Amino acid sequence: MPKKVDFLVVGSGIAGLTFATKACKYGEVVILTKKRKADTNTNYAQGGIAGVFGDNDSFECHIEDTLNTGEGLCHRDAVEIMVKNGPTLVRELYDMGCRFSTKSNGKFELGKEGGHSRRRIVHAKDFTGWEIERVLLEEAKRYGVVISENEIVLDLIINEGECVGIYYFDADTQKIDIFFANAIILATGGAGQVYLHTTNPPIATGDGIAMAYRAGAKIANMEFVQFHPTAVYNIKIDGRSFLISEAVRGEGGVLKTVAGKSFMKKYSENGNLAPRDIVARACVSEMLKNHSKYVLLDISHRKADFIKNRFPTIYETCLRWGIDITREPIPVVPAAHYLCGGILVNTWAESSIPRLFALGECACTGVHGANRLASNSLLEALVFATRAAERIKRIKDSKIKKRITVTKAKAGPDFKLAIKELMNEHVGVVRNEDSLTRMQAVIESFSCQFDKGIHLINAESRNVTDVAEMIVKSALMRKESRGLHYIREHLKKNMRFLKDTVLEKGK
Repeated sequence: MPKKVDFLVVGSGIAGLTFATKACKYGEVVILTKKRKADTNTNYAQGGIAGVFGDNDSFECHIEDTLNTGEGLCHRDAVEIMVKNGPTLVRELYDMGCRFSTKSNGKFELGKEGGHSRRRIVHAKDFTGWEIERVLLEEAKRYGVVISENEIVLDLIINEGECVGIYYFDADTQKIDIFFANAIILATGGAGQVYLHTTNPPIATGDGIAMAYRAGAKIANMEFVQFHPTAVYNIKIDGRSFLISEAVRGEGGVLKTVAGKSFMKKYSENGNLAPRDIVARACVSEMLKNHSKYVLLDISHRKADFIKNRFPTIYETCLRWGIDITREPIPVVPAAHYLCGGILVNTWAESSIPRLFALGECACTGVHGANRLASNSLLEALVFATRAAERIKRIKDSKIKKRITVTKAKAGPDFKLAIKELMNEHVGVVRNEDSLTRMQAVIESFSCQFDKGIHLINAESRNVTDVAEMIVKSALMRKESRGLHYIREHLKKNMRFLKDTVLEKGK
């Protein structure tokens, strides 16, 4: 039986929860989440949330750091909105009970990460995302927001050019149903599981982006996949590579070859605190040069008590795997971490389809450009979720102008593992056109095996296939190397490509 709600949110990370807790004053809000409500990328964010709080910092400084890291593709208006609105919202989280690390004088203990010219990372030791998720879940409960778990979204419902609902599969009842809403808010996170090695949890299969693409929404900048330079080599927990936060390098951690020689100064004057695209390529270069499977990240020169207090999660997790980071370096490799592209939205989080909003990692607001500045992701989600909650005050009741019923489910093939392996081999940190062209042909052969209709079985496989196709297509369109997109045939930037790469299905 179809259900109706004022605002339907898909995803229970920082973006979805922030929107829900602020929008519930304007109408009933329901959140659908694929697994458990705390199974989100937010929950695994170690580093922190960027904000201008330091005495020697300024909005303009944070804006310039973001623009510089984004390699010319950031939308300045969106960056200014994020930076200027961020500190108030971070303080709001603290007032809700978020246990950010503070100094004896009560001010935030600010960390520093790659690409930042000042200390401005607000953190809760090395479990910031978990702490933010905890507080927002409590806030959602306090406001009576309904969170329905084990709901697998399948496709958007478009009626007369507007998004009016969603098809979903209830894993508890084993039935497909429909949820109608005055506005659909996609906050489905990223797509790291398109790759074999990723820091993202298993749920990060790009569902929101794929559904929006199939519905006709504009998708932008999918070629810009950020690889985090320091995932622990050969350690996976629940299907994700264990991440070593950039904050470790911010506190003095040094990248070294397997022979123990530091190397980052060869690649950037900022050394170990260069932006992530530079650091990831440097790691790959040194691994190839030295025929090694990993490089080393060493912070053992810092006092053991400092390391244990500042990075308790990292210390304890590595120790369980036999690595004592207070005494020895950590073997690390780059792993797929964050998608800078996504559903193209304006500064109010509105997509190109009326009544469809997108927030967080599944959205492309333009703040990240060609390369995300560390710890701007949680900030972006917080700011634009708040703006979307303000925007929906204008939304009027949707009118369904034709009868919509549940479509019969179809079984689809499962290409997830094949695509993950192919993407890992051909669409990684360094790319070339020949491999990309061959990849495009393979993915198209997979894609055509999903005919029209709702694919219940292996729904994630269809989404992974669609997202992989968008990444490859976008990478082939950009005939230059810029930020996270580095292609051997076009090693320099080209002013002709100083613009977003925009895809629209069928165009």
